[in-house]
Amino acid sequence: MLLFISRVLVSKGVPVKATRIGALRVIRVTIISALALAGCSPSEPAAVVSEVDSEVTTQGEVLTVWLDEFEALGLESVALQFEADTGTRVDLVIKTDIVNEFLGASDNAPDIVLGPHGLQRGFLAGGLIAPFSLEGAETGFNSGAVQAFSHVGKQYGLPYAQESIALVCTESAMPKAPETFQDVVDVGLAISLNDGTGDPYHLYPLQTSFGSSVFEVDPTNSGILNLALGNEEGLAFANWLSKNASLFDLESNTALIQQQLIDGEKGCWITGPWSGLWFSEVFGEEGWNAYEVPSAGGQVARPFLEVRGAMLSARAGDPSAATKFIVEYLGSDPGQIAMFQATGRTPSNLKALESAKDFKIPYQFGLSGSSAVPRPVSSKIDSVWFPLGEAQMAILRKDDDPNLLWRKMSDEIAEAIRD
Repeated sequence: MLLFISRVLVSKGVPVKATRIGALRVIRVTIISALALAGCSPSEPAAVVSEVDSEVTTQGEVLTVWLDEFEALGLESVALQFEADTGTRVDLVIKTDIVNEFLGASDNAPDIVLGPHGLQRGFLAGGLIAPFSLEGAETGFNSGAVQAFSHVGKQYGLPYAQESIALVCTESAMPKAPETFQDVVDVGLAISLNDGTGDPYHLYPLQTSFGSSVFEVDPTNSGILNLALGNEEGLAFANWLSKNASLFDLESNTALIQQQLIDGEKGCWITGPWSGLWFSEVFGEEGWNAYEVPSAGGQVARPFLEVRGAMLSARAGDPSAATKFIVEYLGSDPGQIAMFQATGRTPSNLKALESAKDFKIPYQFGLSGSSAVPRPVSSKIDSVWFPLGEAQMAILRKDDDPNLLWRKMSDEIAEAIRD
């Protein structure tokens, strides 16, 4: 099923005339619910104002954008302004399975597609997206979010939303951001280790605070990722885990941690925005705060970052017009604010994030994600999670020397991802 916002409602292949308000009525109910869940209140999309650029005016042309229903509402006013300025109509097409439809698209491929940065792996392999210049617009965004759409020195997308974990503390335990990691230890740190199976994703900011990352970029080719776990920084983290095993509950899980926070046994939890509603329901809107994870190893703690953005189709009919829409309209501060107001997703754009300051979940998690790094798009990351989690748990259980366990894990992953 396709839904062309502001143009034609198509159901079961039969076009049905619809007013713009009528086409959006059902979607708006869904958007309002989503904003409520995200800690936001519904608002009308911000108006996008720009000067007419005669050089890109292409009267009668059409740009097609594939996106989800939340994004469609946010981009409606942006699309209308673009048409008023350039004469190029923008059809916003809601897709429920963007990945498979885009991979299988031929003559009906869109000009622009919105989705998470992790889709680039398949899209790049299929030659489905093209690089484009952000023309300096990147300075207005979280640098990690911009980096998420960069590959081999080329930019393949413009971000608009992001998600990362943070240190979430009760107000009574930690009324202001901790100055040191010991401050968190003193009030009780909780990290779910999934009933003893491990969780390298939530431990990652502690690992990176030792300078240890999963991969490092080959200095001769930015498209090549080299496994970096076996270096001295990785071993330093492994030894720290062993020495500080008492900080971690090996059988911890979400339910146990929530009860520990309620009982005051723990004061802080490394978790994501999906836990924000629980904190508000249990401790009240003012009873908790999300902070950047403090460093345990002396360097900046950097959690993984998940990013959504707009990508340019390699089969765009008019790449110049499509790029202009992405960078100057969707990527403008008003365009980004409109996207936040419609989706409730944490903005990557700094002005849009500031506009979200009255909405605690997206605003505080957005601030705490300023040092986050994008989760690698490479398929190699799929071979990392299980052995890394196993090694971390073995070290915490003190099954063997941490150096031996860490090196064994690194060698196992290196063999698994060997080209």
